[in-house]
Amino acid sequence: MNLAPRAFYVLLLAILAGSRAMAQNSEADSPDLLRKLDAIPREVSLADGHLRVINLYKVEASILLRSQNRTPSDVVNQLTREVYAPYSAFWQGYLGNEAAFREWAGTKLLAGGHPIHSRLSAVLNLDLDGLFTQSSKWISQVTGKQPHGAWYIVFGPGWTNMGGLGDASMLLDFTRQEPDREAIEFTLPHELTHQVNAARPNDPDQGTVLQRIVSEGLASYAAYVWAAGSKTPAQSIVYTAEEWQWSLVHENQLIAAARPYLSSKDRKDDERLAARNQRLVEGGPAAAGYFLGFRMVEKYVEKHGPMSWTEALDAPVRQVLEASGYPLRTGHTGEPGG
Repeated sequence: MNLAPRAFYVLLLAILAGSRAMAQNSEADSPDLLRKLDAIPREVSLADGHLRVINLYKVEASILLRSQNRTPSDVVNQLTREVYAPYSAFWQGYLGNEAAFREWAGTKLLAGGHPIHSRLSAVLNLDLDGLFTQSSKWISQVTGKQPHGAWYIVFGPGWTNMGGLGDASMLLDFTRQEPDREAIEFTLPHELTHQVNAARPNDPDQGTVLQRIVSEGLASYAAYVWAAGSKTPAQSIVYTAEEWQWSLVHENQLIAAARPYLSSKDRKDDERLAARNQRLVEGGPAAAGYFLGFRMVEKYVEKHGPMSWTEALDAPVRQVLEASGYPLRTGHTGEPGG
């Protein structure tokens, strides 16, 4: 990394400020924070060993809290050895290679304003391992199926808060995610449901926009069931009441706009239906695929019974669509409510 002398000096001051900020936190809170951190396992195995929760935030925070009187380069070296190297595949999929990790750690994680300094105590009070244990047990008991994959809990670059990494792995980044227990508790059933039905190796629609719509519909419906009446359908897909009502009124328009993309495996088409910054229909809410998927599952349950959504988790997605009677399939002209 080539920097002009003044730029390098400014960067060094920022890094040292971060080190001082963590050192000050260490002096005031270190015994209690370190005691709580040391009690957290690096990894937790759940769902009969099928699900791993990897508490990388614990390692990051432990290193920083014990970094008094050490140079920034020494701290970055330790972070690289203990946080990056054992989980390089995760970091490469989220942040980049080792050089990118070192630059990010040195310029961002060690900086005084990084959320690891202000949010750590609140994160420790969440009892994340308990939340994951509770949610994975609920999924297993209700569906009869186990979630598979890994969760990486980090203070990272903050490019997302919670979500999938494309290989049945999930991410929770507290640089962006507020340590809000209720919000995380409500989101976990959604994400764990994805880890139940992520793999459909024999499904010809695997990887299509239709598969994404059905997957998001089932995951959102799982969160709705988990809430047991405390959340509305709108909240289950992260819509406002106004966005939900607009979508109901314009449901046929949304269905017609979605049909041409159902068989596509193009990422741009997937994002057109699922991204929170893209609108399928002008004037409508973003991520219309969540609405369409939830409505499809609602119709499926109406036809086949309250627990039938659990059977749809590993059924071919086109079969789920056909059995729901929801008029999303090409050539169908029926009314959504019919």
